[in-house]
Amino acid sequence: MNHNGILLGKRHFLYSLSPLIEVEGWTFTIAPGFKVIAGGSANPLQTLISVYRDNEKVAQLVLNHRRSDSDVTVQAVSSEILLEIAPATRTVSVAVKQ
Repeated sequence: MNHNGILLGKRHFLYSLSPLIEVEGWTFTIAPGFKVIAGGSANPLQTLISVYRDNEKVAQLVLNHRRSDSDVTVQAVSSEILLEIAPATRTVSVAVKQ
């Protein structure tokens, strides 16, 4: 299975190794070798998204939800990672810098 939904207490997490992931209306294109863990925020108006390479966290983003829309905030990103965000198409791309 490419992804798993994990329920811990009242919080639901998405764990995925898939290269294409859909989270709260946003599409994430992830390079091979990365994994994504999304969810787990105690705030229902936010979804935390962590990107890992091996066992190292290389990026952390937050989806902030409003009534009719949501946006992405980058909290941290490794200097080795290329992160492209296209708000118009609601896509995020994660790759290794060449």
